[in-house]
Amino acid sequence: MENWGKINDKPESWVINQSCKKYLNYTKDNTIDLVITSPPYNVDLGNNKFNKNPYDMYNDNKEHKDYLNWLKDIFKLIYKKMKPGGRVAINIGDQKNGAISTHSDIIQFMVHELNYILMTTLVWDKHHVNSRTSWGSYGSPSCPSFPKPFEFILIFAKENKKLQEKGETDLTKEEFKKWAFGMWSVAPEGNAKKIGHPAPFSVEIPYRLIKMLSWKDSLVVDPFCGSGTTGVAAMQLGRKFVGMDISEKYCEIAKSRIEAAIPIDIFEKENENNTFGK
Repeated sequence: MENWGKINDKPESWVINQSCKKYLNYTKDNTIDLVITSPPYNVDLGNNKFNKNPYDMYNDNKEHKDYLNWLKDIFKLIYKKMKPGGRVAINIGDQKNGAISTHSDIIQFMVHELNYILMTTLVWDKHHVNSRTSWGSYGSPSCPSFPKPFEFILIFAKENKKLQEKGETDLTKEEFKKWAFGMWSVAPEGNAKKIGHPAPFSVEIPYRLIKMLSWKDSLVVDPFCGSGTTGVAAMQLGRKFVGMDISEKYCEIAKSRIEAAIPIDIFEKENENNTFGK
């Protein structure tokens, strides 16, 4: 297979410059422990008034039905490649201030068409709205707009909600008590321009998900790798990682960020008084 990018000479960590469907077709069935991803939201990124930076090689303005079918095809293939008891976590935001309920549409096809089990729906409270000029009918009940300072994290399982293999955890009791809650208050990534990707998400989101949903040494996969945020968290936590993206530019950014990530044992020693992950 072409365009493999090995991370730090570790064969268990890769960033692959090709479509996720192409890579997944090469992957053995029942091998993936955890999928964490934030796919494009289909909000016409680059042409909407909140974000003028488009994706490098992706059209973010599909017909809604076509967009859902595109995602459905990918997660249908992912289902075959996951281990029984494996989990999928999807970070997604609704379109048009909630007028198009994308997260609900995804739940419907994941559960009723692809046979995933819905474990939970988390609300990611970002404490942030892109613009408060989006009032709709300002000062009038005629047609008000309701911008949302939150997104969703949808968590699904294959065949069984319980992990079917035994393993060792790196999750502390304190972390479990803080994170076993339906709303996560995490600041959004504020350095999109510096990172070089128009829509990176906070590394704390995959960091929490990896610890809450997988054993140590699990294989974590991100089919929409982008700038490699999931890979950064996976590297910090010593997980195996595979990320895919059609953009060579984003793959280079992802490899660079993941290579620079500090493994968790070093990370904790250097940040004993840090509030990361809280």
